[in-house]
Amino acid sequence: MHIAYVCSDLGVPVSGTKGASIHVRSLAQALTLEGHRVTLLAANPGSDPLVGFRPEIIPIGYERTLKRLKRNLAQRTEGTTIAREVHALLLGSVAHRELTELHRRRPVDAIYERHSLWSWAALAFTCEHRLPHVLELNAPLVREHGTYRGLELGEVAEACERQLVAGASAVVVPSEALVDHATRLGAARCRVHVLPNAIDPELFRARMALAAVPAQALEGRFVVAFVGSLKAWHGIDVMLDAFARLTRTTPEAHLLVIGDGPLKARVDDFALELGPEWVTVTGAVSHQLVPAWLFRAHVGVAPYPQLEDFYFSPMKVVEYQAAGLAVVASDIGHLRQQIDDMETGILVRPGDAIQLAGALARLARQPELTSRLGRQARSRVLGQCTWAQVADRVTDLIDRHSTAPMRLAVAGGYGW
Repeated sequence: MHIAYVCSDLGVPVSGTKGASIHVRSLAQALTLEGHRVTLLAANPGSDPLVGFRPEIIPIGYERTLKRLKRNLAQRTEGTTIAREVHALLLGSVAHRELTELHRRRPVDAIYERHSLWSWAALAFTCEHRLPHVLELNAPLVREHGTYRGLELGEVAEACERQLVAGASAVVVPSEALVDHATRLGAARCRVHVLPNAIDPELFRARMALAAVPAQALEGRFVVAFVGSLKAWHGIDVMLDAFARLTRTTPEAHLLVIGDGPLKARVDDFALELGPEWVTVTGAVSHQLVPAWLFRAHVGVAPYPQLEDFYFSPMKVVEYQAAGLAVVASDIGHLRQQIDDMETGILVRPGDAIQLAGALARLARQPELTSRLGRQARSRVLGQCTWAQVADRVTDLIDRHSTAPMRLAVAGGYGW
């Protein structure tokens, strides 16, 4: 089967280190390893080399005339927001052109698309050629952008989102919290499927050579690891507060922070204040090296604060578990499905640094409990949460909709 995988989000570099980038690469590679031909049409291929990555990548994020239009519009409107939005909307024409040319050269059997703001090209293409279209919906993007970044063309963005979700053959979401969101946008409940984030077992199958990372400061310490973007909604301040409390009772504790982001300076200041015997900050690292760092740790933390709408399926949690770490995470949203309390990890109140510190101190005092939780979590994840299994589910959805009558892409009375 020839699958065109579309990622029109300029904020997701295919070769990058952020979770969304890893998701795109991992699923595209898994589909290829299942025997399918995958062509990845990406607005942002990224700048780093991808060793061993099998799918072909076609860039769809640049067109000279549209770039000039964006620049001129920004000058005339005295701002970049509306110019950026118009540019992103019109870039759909590039994606549609590349899909059409790809189909002419090597007929496409199905589209798998990571939802992005202003996306319309893949749906138009599948309607024209009567092909199955599986849409991956990872977040309420219109609401997110309107709240955190601002939207000038909010009604246009909402119309695009509704059209896309209502018109897709199937919609996959990473957590139960997004099922209702998809149905509110027009997807029939029977077409919405939950496919959480997963791991590549080859990265975690055997302990990588510890020499792969310079981690002398971690030797003989009780290592608490955090992997991910250093952003406020990841609970960075909660983690730092909890670890400061932990140092008062657990002199062998060491905090390992793997990642980068807006709060990197805050983390660096904390590390400088405590000293290198207490904190290691790696910055962003290649995803291939993340397991080598995690194998040095005992516990992984996901200290999310109390959020009104927690719809995430954190990749960090399944990677902690695949590395055999005990996980301490906030008792919120999909984390309750990822972690069985006191069986594959420990759940604590969201945003509660005191309770987080207490759980970490308990694990430091009870190494047999730490080992048991990590061992049970690793067994579950390696058996049930792999990208190969996600790829199987995706191809099953494609096969199902290849034989079903084609739906018309209609939302709110408008079709392509």
